[in-house]
Amino acid sequence: MNLRQKNPLKRYSQVSDLVFLLRHGQIINNGGKKRYIGTTDARLDDTGILQAHYWQEVFSAIKIDAIYASSLSRCRHTARIIANEKSVVTDSALNEINMGDWDGRSFDRIKACDPVAFEKRGTAMDTFKPFGGESFLDVSSRVLPCFDKYSKKTGKKLFITHAGVIRVLLCSILKKSLKDLFEIKMAYGQLFVLEV
Repeated sequence: MNLRQKNPLKRYSQVSDLVFLLRHGQIINNGGKKRYIGTTDARLDDTGILQAHYWQEVFSAIKIDAIYASSLSRCRHTARIIANEKSVVTDSALNEINMGDWDGRSFDRIKACDPVAFEKRGTAMDTFKPFGGESFLDVSSRVLPCFDKYSKKTGKKLFITHAGVIRVLLCSILKKSLKDLFEIKMAYGQLFVLEV
């Protein structure tokens, strides 16, 4: 595919003030089971690296004024590839939700070891915190001020972050309850465009 002719972002090349929210590329999934990957510093797999190179080519067609990324390696690696030689601002306020004792563990294991807490998380998605971790309300308290600070700057801004962070941001923008954040579906390497 020749992205110079069919670039999906070409229509935004003349828009001066935009925010792009990009979920990092696909990560290595050790064991293949569904896991809580919050602050676990998982790396991109081969597909994730290809996704980052795809977005590097797509974004080369428009001028990005600033790139902001989570400090976790999957976002920094995605950002490094996309940025090419531009500087990237990393900010831990854009990191994924901290899942505490659950971080890195499979859903099946948590469900078997702590079924009451597992069920409680499902019914109180906004306020539930695993031991030593955060709730999505906590994530909202750290992410929204950070996003507000950077997104108010003029120009085209690219944020490379995580599914939980993007869901929190979109819930705020769309005036949705954090309890409903998993209604927002997204894949690795998915882009959201916000016109300011």
